[in-house]
Amino acid sequence: MAQYKHDRFFKLYIQSLYKTKGGTLQNMQVRNDEDLEIDLMFIADLERTAWQQEDLGLFDKLMQEHPTIIIEHYSSYLEDTDILKSITRKNLYWERKQKELIENAKTKQELTSSQRLPKEAKKQIENQNPFTWILTVNCSEKLLKSCDAKPATELGTGVYRLSQIFRMGIVIIEQLVDSPETMWLKMLGGKHSATSAFESIKQLSPERREKNDIISACIKYCIYLRDIPTDSLTPEEEDFMKTMAQIDAWYEAEINKAKLEGKLEGKLEGKLEGKLEGKIESASTIIRAKFGAQVLTPQIASKLGELNEQQLDDFIVGMFNWQQQEEMESWLQGVEKV
Repeated sequence: MAQYKHDRFFKLYIQSLYKTKGGTLQNMQVRNDEDLEIDLMFIADLERTAWQQEDLGLFDKLMQEHPTIIIEHYSSYLEDTDILKSITRKNLYWERKQKELIENAKTKQELTSSQRLPKEAKKQIENQNPFTWILTVNCSEKLLKSCDAKPATELGTGVYRLSQIFRMGIVIIEQLVDSPETMWLKMLGGKHSATSAFESIKQLSPERREKNDIISACIKYCIYLRDIPTDSLTPEEEDFMKTMAQIDAWYEAEINKAKLEGKLEGKLEGKLEGKLEGKIESASTIIRAKFGAQVLTPQIASKLGELNEQQLDDFIVGMFNWQQQEEMESWLQGVEKV
Protein backbone atom coordinates (compact mmCIF):
# COMPACT_ATOMS: atom_id res chain seq x y z
CA MET A 1 0.00 0.00 0.00
CA ALA A 2 3.01 2.33 0.29
CA GLN A 3 2.78 3.19 -3.39
CA TYR A 4 -0.77 4.50 -2.94
CA LYS A 5 0.26 6.94 -0.19
CA HIS A 6 2.95 8.40 -2.42
CA ASP A 7 0.47 8.60 -5.32
CA ARG A 8 -1.37 11.29 -3.37
CA PHE A 9 1.54 13.69 -3.81
CA PHE A 10 2.12 12.77 -7.44
CA LYS A 11 -1.51 13.54 -8.35
CA LEU A 12 -1.59 16.76 -6.34
CA TYR A 13 1.73 17.83 -7.85
CA ILE A 14 0.74 17.37 -11.50
CA GLN A 15 -2.71 18.87 -11.01
CA SER A 16 -1.06 21.92 -9.42
CA LEU A 17 1.38 22.30 -12.32
CA TYR A 18 -1.07 21.79 -15.16
CA LYS A 19 -4.37 23.25 -13.94
CA THR A 20 -3.83 26.25 -16.25
CA LYS A 21 -3.08 24.15 -19.34
CA GLY A 22 -5.92 21.65 -19.51
CA GLY A 23 -8.09 19.34 -17.45
CA THR A 24 -7.18 16.36 -15.30
CA LEU A 25 -9.10 13.28 -14.21
CA GLN A 26 -7.90 10.94 -11.48
CA ASN A 27 -8.64 7.52 -9.95
CA MET A 28 -10.61 6.43 -13.01
CA GLN A 29 -11.82 2.89 -12.36
CA VAL A 30 -11.79 0.65 -15.42
CA ARG A 31 -12.91 -2.33 -13.32
CA ASN A 32 -14.00 -2.65 -9.70
CA ASP A 33 -10.42 -3.24 -8.54
CA GLU A 34 -7.94 -0.81 -6.93
CA ASP A 35 -5.09 -2.17 -9.08
CA LEU A 36 -6.99 -1.22 -12.23
CA GLU A 37 -7.48 2.46 -11.49
CA ILE A 38 -5.89 4.89 -13.92
CA ASP A 39 -3.91 7.24 -11.67
CA LEU A 40 -4.19 10.46 -13.65
CA MET A 41 -5.35 11.53 -17.10
CA PHE A 42 -4.52 14.92 -18.61
CA ILE A 43 -6.45 16.46 -21.50
CA ALA A 44 -4.39 19.30 -22.94
CA ASP A 45 -6.01 22.55 -24.06
CA LEU A 46 -3.31 23.96 -26.32
CA GLU A 47 -5.34 27.13 -26.90
CA ARG A 48 -4.66 28.31 -23.35
CA THR A 49 -2.12 31.12 -23.02
CA ALA A 50 -0.42 29.32 -20.11
CA TRP A 51 1.43 27.12 -22.61
CA GLN A 52 3.31 30.24 -23.74
CA GLN A 53 3.51 31.94 -20.35
CA GLU A 54 4.54 28.99 -18.13
CA ASP A 55 7.49 26.99 -19.41
CA LEU A 56 7.82 23.67 -17.57
CA GLY A 57 10.63 22.36 -19.77
CA LEU A 58 10.70 18.64 -20.51
CA PHE A 59 7.45 18.09 -18.60
CA ASP A 60 5.62 20.31 -21.11
CA LYS A 61 7.07 18.31 -24.01
CA LEU A 62 5.82 15.07 -22.46
CA MET A 63 2.38 16.54 -21.87
CA GLN A 64 2.13 17.59 -25.52
CA GLU A 65 2.97 14.11 -26.86
CA HIS A 66 -0.75 13.53 -27.46
CA PRO A 67 -4.03 15.40 -26.77
CA THR A 68 -4.86 12.87 -24.04
CA ILE A 69 -2.13 11.66 -21.69
CA ILE A 70 -2.31 8.96 -19.01
CA ILE A 71 0.37 9.43 -16.36
CA GLU A 72 1.46 6.53 -14.15
CA HIS A 73 3.98 7.22 -11.39
CA TYR A 74 6.19 4.71 -9.55
CA SER A 75 8.09 6.03 -6.55
CA SER A 76 10.53 3.11 -6.54
CA TYR A 77 11.97 0.61 -9.05
CA LEU A 78 9.77 -0.15 -12.07
CA GLU A 79 8.91 -3.84 -12.54
CA ASP A 80 7.63 -5.70 -15.60
CA THR A 81 4.29 -6.27 -13.85
CA ASP A 82 3.88 -2.49 -13.51
CA ILE A 83 4.17 -2.05 -17.26
CA LEU A 84 1.76 -4.92 -17.95
CA LYS A 85 -0.81 -3.45 -15.56
CA SER A 86 -0.45 -0.02 -17.19
CA ILE A 87 -1.14 -1.56 -20.59
CA THR A 88 -4.14 -3.48 -19.22
CA ARG A 89 -5.61 -0.39 -17.54
CA LYS A 90 -5.29 1.73 -20.69
CA ASN A 91 -6.74 -0.99 -22.94
CA LEU A 92 -9.74 -1.58 -20.67
CA TYR A 93 -10.40 2.16 -20.50
CA TRP A 94 -10.07 2.60 -24.26
CA GLU A 95 -12.27 -0.39 -25.12
CA ARG A 96 -15.18 1.19 -23.24
CA LYS A 97 -14.42 4.76 -24.32
CA GLN A 98 -14.04 3.84 -27.99
CA LYS A 99 -17.42 2.07 -27.98
CA GLU A 100 -19.03 5.15 -26.42
CA LEU A 101 -17.43 7.50 -28.98
CA ILE A 102 -18.50 5.31 -31.92
CA GLU A 103 -22.10 5.14 -30.68
CA ASN A 104 -22.23 8.92 -30.20
CA ALA A 105 -20.73 9.56 -33.64
CA LYS A 106 -23.25 7.26 -35.34
CA THR A 107 -26.13 8.92 -33.51
CA LYS A 108 -24.87 12.35 -34.55
CA GLN A 109 -24.57 11.27 -38.19
CA GLU A 110 -27.89 9.40 -38.07
CA LEU A 111 -26.32 6.03 -38.90
CA THR A 112 -27.65 2.63 -37.82
CA SER A 113 -25.57 0.42 -35.52
CA SER A 114 -24.61 -1.78 -38.48
CA GLN A 115 -23.43 1.09 -40.69
CA ARG A 116 -19.77 2.07 -40.73
CA LEU A 117 -18.43 5.48 -39.83
CA PRO A 118 -16.61 7.54 -42.48
CA LYS A 119 -12.79 7.37 -42.36
CA GLU A 120 -12.50 10.92 -41.05
CA ALA A 121 -14.82 10.17 -38.13
CA LYS A 122 -12.84 7.02 -37.33
CA LYS A 123 -9.62 9.04 -37.38
CA GLN A 124 -11.06 11.61 -34.99
CA ILE A 125 -12.03 8.85 -32.58
CA GLU A 126 -8.64 7.15 -32.81
CA ASN A 127 -6.96 10.46 -31.97
CA GLN A 128 -8.59 10.20 -28.54
CA ASN A 129 -6.82 6.91 -27.79
CA PRO A 130 -4.49 8.07 -24.96
CA PHE A 131 -0.71 7.93 -24.80
CA THR A 132 0.73 6.71 -21.48
CA TRP A 133 3.84 8.10 -19.82
CA ILE A 134 5.23 5.96 -17.00
CA LEU A 135 7.27 8.13 -14.63
CA THR A 136 9.56 6.02 -12.46
CA VAL A 137 12.41 6.78 -10.07
CA ASN A 138 14.51 4.04 -11.65
CA CYS A 139 14.40 1.05 -13.96
CA SER A 140 16.77 -1.75 -15.03
CA GLU A 141 18.40 -1.98 -18.46
CA LYS A 142 17.12 -5.54 -18.65
CA LEU A 143 13.51 -4.35 -18.32
CA LEU A 144 13.99 -1.67 -20.97
CA LYS A 145 15.32 -4.27 -23.39
CA SER A 146 12.54 -6.75 -22.61
CA CYS A 147 9.83 -4.23 -23.56
CA ASP A 148 11.81 -2.95 -26.58
CA ALA A 149 12.07 0.57 -25.16
CA LYS A 150 14.08 2.91 -27.40
CA PRO A 151 15.65 6.22 -26.31
CA ALA A 152 13.56 9.24 -27.34
CA THR A 153 16.69 11.16 -28.29
CA GLU A 154 14.83 14.36 -29.17
CA LEU A 155 13.61 14.53 -25.56
CA GLY A 156 16.99 13.84 -23.95
CA THR A 157 18.56 11.24 -21.68
CA GLY A 158 16.23 9.14 -19.54
CA VAL A 159 13.19 9.21 -21.85
CA TYR A 160 12.14 6.08 -23.78
CA ARG A 161 9.30 5.03 -26.06
CA LEU A 162 7.95 1.50 -26.35
CA SER A 163 6.79 -0.04 -29.62
CA GLN A 164 4.30 2.23 -31.37
CA ILE A 165 1.41 -0.20 -30.90
CA PHE A 166 1.53 0.33 -27.12
CA ARG A 167 1.32 4.15 -27.30
CA MET A 168 3.52 4.30 -24.22
CA GLY A 169 6.78 5.75 -22.95
CA ILE A 170 8.97 5.53 -19.84
CA VAL A 171 10.73 8.41 -18.08
CA ILE A 172 13.49 7.33 -15.67
CA ILE A 173 13.79 10.31 -13.34
CA GLU A 174 17.20 9.36 -11.92
CA GLN A 175 18.66 9.36 -15.45
CA LEU A 176 17.50 12.89 -16.28
CA VAL A 177 20.25 15.50 -16.32
CA ASP A 178 20.06 18.21 -13.66
CA SER A 179 18.88 21.33 -15.42
CA PRO A 180 16.05 23.88 -15.47
CA GLU A 181 14.51 21.73 -18.23
CA THR A 182 14.07 18.72 -15.93
CA MET A 183 13.59 20.18 -12.45
CA TRP A 184 9.78 19.90 -12.51
CA LEU A 185 10.04 16.17 -13.26
CA LYS A 186 12.84 15.62 -10.75
CA MET A 187 10.54 16.75 -7.94
CA LEU A 188 8.84 13.35 -8.48
CA GLY A 189 12.11 11.45 -8.04
CA GLY A 190 13.85 10.13 -4.94
CA LYS A 191 14.88 12.16 -1.90
CA HIS A 192 18.04 13.63 -3.38
CA SER A 193 16.45 14.45 -6.75
CA ALA A 194 13.47 16.12 -5.09
CA THR A 195 15.67 18.15 -2.73
CA SER A 196 17.92 19.31 -5.55
CA ALA A 197 14.96 20.17 -7.78
CA PHE A 198 13.30 22.19 -5.06
CA GLU A 199 16.49 24.17 -4.51
CA SER A 200 16.17 25.26 -8.15
CA ILE A 201 12.42 25.87 -7.96
CA LYS A 202 12.65 28.09 -4.90
CA GLN A 203 15.11 30.36 -6.73
CA LEU A 204 12.41 31.24 -9.25
CA SER A 205 10.61 34.56 -9.12
CA PRO A 206 7.73 34.75 -6.60
CA GLU A 207 5.66 35.91 -9.59
CA ARG A 208 5.75 32.38 -11.03
CA ARG A 209 2.32 30.80 -10.56
CA GLU A 210 3.69 27.28 -10.84
CA LYS A 211 6.30 27.90 -8.11
CA ASN A 212 3.69 29.07 -5.63
CA ASP A 213 1.28 26.24 -6.40
CA ILE A 214 4.00 23.61 -6.04
CA ILE A 215 5.00 25.03 -2.66
CA SER A 216 1.32 24.77 -1.70
CA ALA A 217 1.19 21.13 -2.92
CA CYS A 218 4.32 20.25 -0.93
CA ILE A 219 2.88 21.79 2.24
CA LYS A 220 -0.41 19.91 1.78
CA TYR A 221 1.45 16.61 1.36
CA CYS A 222 3.66 17.33 4.36
CA ILE A 223 0.54 17.90 6.48
CA TYR A 224 -0.95 14.66 5.11
CA LEU A 225 2.16 12.65 6.04
CA ARG A 226 2.23 14.11 9.55
CA ASP A 227 -1.20 12.58 10.18
CA ILE A 228 0.04 9.08 9.29
CA PRO A 229 1.42 6.95 12.18
CA THR A 230 5.21 6.83 11.84
CA ASP A 231 5.31 3.04 12.11
CA SER A 232 3.18 2.74 8.95
CA LEU A 233 5.64 4.73 6.82
CA THR A 234 8.30 3.00 4.77
CA PRO A 235 11.94 4.20 5.03
CA GLU A 236 11.45 5.76 1.59
CA GLU A 237 8.39 7.68 2.81
CA GLU A 238 10.19 8.83 5.94
CA ASP A 239 12.97 10.26 3.77
CA PHE A 240 10.46 11.96 1.51
CA MET A 241 8.61 13.34 4.51
CA LYS A 242 11.84 14.94 5.71
CA THR A 243 12.21 16.58 2.30
CA MET A 244 8.65 17.90 2.47
CA ALA A 245 9.27 19.13 6.03
CA GLN A 246 12.33 21.05 4.83
CA ILE A 247 10.17 22.72 2.18
CA ASP A 248 7.56 23.57 4.79
CA ALA A 249 10.20 25.06 7.11
CA TRP A 250 11.77 27.06 4.28
CA TYR A 251 8.40 28.50 3.30
CA GLU A 252 7.55 29.44 6.89
CA ALA A 253 10.88 31.26 7.14
CA GLU A 254 10.16 33.09 3.90
CA ILE A 255 6.77 34.19 5.21
CA ASN A 256 8.27 35.48 8.47
CA LYS A 257 11.01 37.29 6.54
CA ALA A 258 8.48 38.88 4.21
CA LYS A 259 6.31 39.89 7.17
CA LEU A 260 9.23 41.66 8.86
CA GLU A 261 10.07 43.47 5.64
CA GLY A 262 6.44 44.40 5.06
CA LYS A 263 6.42 42.66 1.68
CA LEU A 264 4.19 39.65 2.22
CA GLU A 265 2.21 38.85 -0.93
CA GLY A 266 -0.75 36.51 -1.22
CA LYS A 267 0.39 34.05 -3.85
CA LEU A 268 -0.26 30.46 -2.68
CA GLU A 269 -3.05 30.00 -5.22
CA GLY A 270 -1.35 31.98 -7.96
CA LYS A 271 -1.13 35.60 -8.92
CA LEU A 272 -4.43 37.34 -8.17
CA GLU A 273 -5.46 40.89 -8.85
CA GLY A 274 -5.09 43.04 -5.76
CA LYS A 275 -3.02 42.36 -2.67
CA LEU A 276 -6.00 42.03 -0.33
CA GLU A 277 -7.87 39.54 -2.53
CA GLY A 278 -4.67 37.56 -2.98
CA LYS A 279 -4.05 37.35 0.76
CA ILE A 280 -7.60 36.26 1.47
CA GLU A 281 -7.21 33.52 -1.13
CA SER A 282 -3.86 32.49 0.37
CA ALA A 283 -5.35 32.36 3.86
CA SER A 284 -8.24 30.22 2.54
CA THR A 285 -5.80 27.85 0.84
CA ILE A 286 -3.79 27.32 4.01
CA ILE A 287 -6.97 26.67 6.04
CA ARG A 288 -8.08 23.99 3.54
CA ALA A 289 -4.60 22.43 3.45
CA LYS A 290 -4.08 22.34 7.22
CA PHE A 291 -7.52 21.70 8.70
CA GLY A 292 -9.60 20.50 5.74
CA ALA A 293 -12.01 22.16 3.31
CA GLN A 294 -14.95 21.67 5.67
CA VAL A 295 -13.38 24.12 8.16
CA LEU A 296 -13.59 26.98 5.65
CA THR A 297 -17.23 27.74 6.50
CA PRO A 298 -19.09 30.84 5.24
CA GLN A 299 -18.62 32.30 8.74
CA ILE A 300 -14.83 31.83 8.62
CA ALA A 301 -14.70 33.20 5.05
CA SER A 302 -16.70 36.23 6.20
CA LYS A 303 -14.27 36.88 9.07
CA LEU A 304 -11.32 36.71 6.67
CA GLY A 305 -13.05 39.29 4.50
CA GLU A 306 -13.20 41.66 7.48
CA LEU A 307 -9.40 41.62 8.01
CA ASN A 308 -7.10 44.34 6.73
CA GLU A 309 -3.82 43.65 4.97
CA GLN A 310 -1.67 43.57 8.11
CA GLN A 311 -4.15 41.37 9.94
CA LEU A 312 -4.15 38.91 7.03
CA ASP A 313 -0.35 38.83 7.18
CA ASP A 314 -0.53 38.02 10.90
CA PHE A 315 -3.19 35.37 10.26
CA ILE A 316 -1.14 33.57 7.58
CA VAL A 317 1.95 33.49 9.80
CA GLY A 318 -0.20 32.25 12.69
CA MET A 319 -1.56 29.39 10.57
CA PHE A 320 1.91 27.86 10.38
CA ASN A 321 2.11 27.82 14.19
CA TRP A 322 -1.43 26.83 15.22
CA GLN A 323 -1.91 23.10 15.62
CA GLN A 324 -5.63 23.08 16.39
CA GLN A 325 -8.60 24.54 14.56
CA GLU A 326 -9.75 26.12 17.84
CA GLU A 327 -6.57 28.25 17.99
CA MET A 328 -7.39 29.75 14.60
CA GLU A 329 -11.01 30.41 15.54
CA SER A 330 -9.98 31.99 18.85
CA TRP A 331 -7.61 34.35 17.03
CA LEU A 332 -10.32 35.38 14.58
CA GLN A 333 -12.77 35.98 17.40
CA GLY A 334 -10.28 38.19 19.22
CA VAL A 335 -9.10 40.34 16.33
CA GLU A 336 -10.48 43.85 16.05
CA LYS A 337 -12.73 44.52 13.07
CA VAL A 338 -11.45 46.87 10.36
